Amino acid sequence: MRTLFVVLLAAGLAGCAAEVKKDDGMSPIRTYADTQNHLLVSFQGDPSITARPDWPRLTGTWRRALQQAASDADYQLGEQVGALPGGAQAATVLIVEVQRLQQSGPAGADLGDAVMRVDVRFADGPSGRLLGSRRYESQSDEPESVQGQIKAISAEIIGEITSAQRIAKRESLPAPPATATEQEPAKAKPAPGPGQSLAGGERLGKPVAVNDGREQQLQKLQRSNLPFDQYQTEYRRLTGQ
Repeated sequence: MRTLFVVLLAAGLAGCAAEVKKDDGMSPIRTYADTQNHLLVSFQGDPSITARPDWPRLTGTWRRALQQAASDADYQLGEQVGALPGGAQAATVLIVEVQRLQQSGPAGADLGDAVMRVDVRFADGPSGRLLGSRRYESQSDEPESVQGQIKAISAEIIGEITSAQRIAKRESLPAPPATATEQEPAKAKPAPGPGQSLAGGERLGKPVAVNDGREQQLQKLQRSNLPFDQYQTEYRRLTGQ
């Protein structure tokens, strides 16, 4: 794994500039052309972080930062909660997973300062295929502005998307094997008419043992002069159909 250290300055936030380092997990990142600049973000995190009271405020701030960065690059970004529904619009999904958030004190109105580590996975929405991943960490062990780091990471995420190679053709996923309930049930064969052979024109792969008593009853039924609907009913009763 190649580690690339870059300085990302969160410009525009006076007093909130922050530096983070980026660890390339997979390179390069590729996206599908049919997503047409549509992005979805899904926020996840370590359970000890997502259980904090300020988690909704953190993700709300992050969503707005990503939306601003995406809008500046002519991308549309929405939030994905839960699994992507079938038939949804094609999009590239950004899975932002906060693995470390070591705050120096109460978050306060501006989310305070913290040492952060964030994993970001880029995935194809319709298929779920992983397109690439990145890790972002605080540049130093000293807590820095959370808002500044969020803005810096957001700008870098959108930068990865805008510079990604576009794949023109979407490869189809193999169809899952059909379950027993999905398989079409065998259709009952129509009963032979009076005077017709029981074997008909089909060749059987293996000999079938037939109860002698039932065979005699079927032969007797063939010689009968019952109306056709009664004949079919009696035939099905004898053959168990």
